Amino acid sequence: MEIFPGVEIICPYPALYLRDEKAIVVADLHLGYEGIMAEQGIFIPKTQFTKQKEIFRSISEMRRAERIVINGDIKHEFSETSYHEFREVGELFKLLQEHFGEVHVVKGNHDNFIIYVTRKHNVALHEELTIGRFHLFHGHRMPRGESEFFVMGHEHPAIALFDEIGVKEKVRCFLYGSTGKNKLIVLPALSPLAYGSELNLIPKSELLSPFLRAIDVDRLNVIAVSEEVGCLPFAPLGELRRFA
Repeated sequence: MEIFPGVEIICPYPALYLRDEKAIVVADLHLGYEGIMAEQGIFIPKTQFTKQKEIFRSISEMRRAERIVINGDIKHEFSETSYHEFREVGELFKLLQEHFGEVHVVKGNHDNFIIYVTRKHNVALHEELTIGRFHLFHGHRMPRGESEFFVMGHEHPAIALFDEIGVKEKVRCFLYGSTGKNKLIVLPALSPLAYGSELNLIPKSELLSPFLRAIDVDRLNVIAVSEEVGCLPFAPLGELRRFA
């Protein structure tokens, strides 16, 4: 689904394709989450990494891109990379290098010490990254660069949908639109365990990203994404707030 000329959502996945740059962009994998929870005595079946590998194989077949960018939070733990994360991140890098000529990581707020893994696997690590018309930053702080498009993650955007009897379902979504002099795309989390904030239910002051708190997010367009139903365009976020 094209949201801007040359910019596509790779339905039904939370992944973006930049056609002219031949680049795929995803964000917020949070690898190692189940292992960290297990160390704290909370057991979660270890299905996330297997699912994410399936997604990467699928999107590499759907779009023959030359490069892929992980736009922040490839891992979950804030402190030194754990054994679980080290193993999973390394295995992921090997998989991506089999399918893409270039693998890039933009550092997110969960990616402390990630340099030890990227360096071992010869993966490019960036604080922020500009590719053609697009400036990629994770979103946990204000961007330092400038370009026609901003692409970010961090917020884990989702919307709450209600049926006729009030049952609620949370669906991850893309946000996109104009911020004035720039165009903005906010990526949903690739992690199936990190659906994130129900943006149509929470006030602007509770948004995670300082960048989103600084703009009129209600003007941004919403496209929900689900492997069950594909991509679903909705009204701008402000209108969804009024009907929540």
